[in-house]
Amino acid sequence: MKIWTSGIKAVLLALGIVMLLPQPGHAIPAFARKFGVKCYTCHTIPPALNKNGYMFKRLGYRMPPDEMDGSKAAPKITELDKDIKFSITNSLALILQGSVTEDKTVADAGNTTNASPSTSCGSVTAASSSCSSFNLDEAALFVAGAVPETGFSYFAHYELYQDSTSDLEQGFGVWTGGRANSSYFIKAGEMHMQEGEGTRAAMFYNLFSDPAFTLTNVDPISFTLDQHPVGVDVGYTWASNYFKNVFAVSAKVTNGLNADGSEILAGSTKNSKDVWADADYWFGPDGGVTVMMYRGSKDQIQNAGLPNQFSYRPTFYRTGVFGNYLFFDKLDLLGGYIRSQDDWETVQGGPMSHYIANTYRGEADYYIKTGTVINVRLDRAGETIGSDQTMHTRAWGIGGEHALTSLGNVVLRAAFNQEHDGDPVALVGTTDKLFRLDIRYMW
Repeated sequence: MKIWTSGIKAVLLALGIVMLLPQPGHAIPAFARKFGVKCYTCHTIPPALNKNGYMFKRLGYRMPPDEMDGSKAAPKITELDKDIKFSITNSLALILQGSVTEDKTVADAGNTTNASPSTSCGSVTAASSSCSSFNLDEAALFVAGAVPETGFSYFAHYELYQDSTSDLEQGFGVWTGGRANSSYFIKAGEMHMQEGEGTRAAMFYNLFSDPAFTLTNVDPISFTLDQHPVGVDVGYTWASNYFKNVFAVSAKVTNGLNADGSEILAGSTKNSKDVWADADYWFGPDGGVTVMMYRGSKDQIQNAGLPNQFSYRPTFYRTGVFGNYLFFDKLDLLGGYIRSQDDWETVQGGPMSHYIANTYRGEADYYIKTGTVINVRLDRAGETIGSDQTMHTRAWGIGGEHALTSLGNVVLRAAFNQEHDGDPVALVGTTDKLFRLDIRYMW
């Protein structure tokens, strides 16, 4: 039986099973323990944030007040957690995720599977490869919280295990000032660039195991928004009574990336800084619009390993707009667009051309009940270098997620994804089909 047929059947079977599972257990993640709430206070289903979760993050990991009706001045930031006592167990959190996967990659005629960014098994020089495996996807430790009756808060994210490595993913301090309805913050350290930012359609946090292609696309010069550089982040947030409407702006200045696409974490000969900016508007029950931009540069090694290898420093731009709206507290429709433009030099000293990409995403999430959702998504991209032909990427997925506890801290997900990647440099492509069933435990 073909993998895509068996994958879809497995998804449907898994969804049917998990919807009938009981919901025992009372393990509570750190912030939920601290404030005595369920995970759904800040998430539609973990890890996807709702408006309240967005405000919790913008207020420096402090819970938005219930009594903000406009009849009196909104509480100061330092007053939001004055009755909360510090506890080490309310500052620590652990995430564990394991999965079972079945993966198949097929190369276009004249190509091999090493051109696929998603294949991880089989011969890289074959016309096709396939594998199935049990996996430990992630073990991560978090230390986060606010210092009571001050504007200070902190966040650290250490990957104990991910992709056979361990390292610091994030580590920063935050100062938040103002009041609950008009606040500002300044953050410094190592932090995610786009992940966790924006309204729900722009966030990396989503109901699938992996973020949408539109958000994570890696261009030919090894740039992606999926990064965690060192820098400074500043922002301002305004909220109406009861947080019905929220408007927020943010800007980051960071060291940027090395030639290989890794983050610059220490000294570097690249003295110019990268800039990211974002504006968000939340409205209605849980709808939102985000506009973002990025400008940066990096060293690029062209024709690596060949006699005509050379280096240059391209400048690149990203501009995106995203939106979502939750209908009847049941159906969440999401969409987004990113335009990419990078400097591109084929021959040293030759004319400068450009890499251009237009990527689009759409998604529909239907919440059957609290803690249970089925979802579909679609991504499309067209990528062109100079006068070369446009290469197209097509990705789609179907899946579901179910919380195994009433608190929402243990979730089971099943999904089938198919992606055809067109390589704008080699002008060939590959198709990857992946079925994944994973379970995520958050303590």
